[in-house]
Amino acid sequence: MVPPGSREYRRKMPAPQADWYPDPLEPARLRYWDGAQWTGYVVDRDRPAAVRYEHPPWLRTTTATGIDVPLSIAVTSAF
Repeated sequence: MVPPGSREYRRKMPAPQADWYPDPLEPARLRYWDGAQWTGYVVDRDRPAAVRYEHPPWLRTTTATGIDVPLSIAVTSAF
């Protein structure tokens, strides 16, 4: 018998099918599960035709490039 919680046990558990499921962050709406992970596509239950994309809060975005220095330090050290 394989103990629950072990790595081998998790490998044998099938992932849920790709479909709309209650959003783990806001269960009043639905979020799309692509079969492997949650996506950014959400829909309100009362307006199922209005699908929208919201960047998943658990995915970190880094659009800034360069050195991360507070502006006040950068400005005062320039003079």
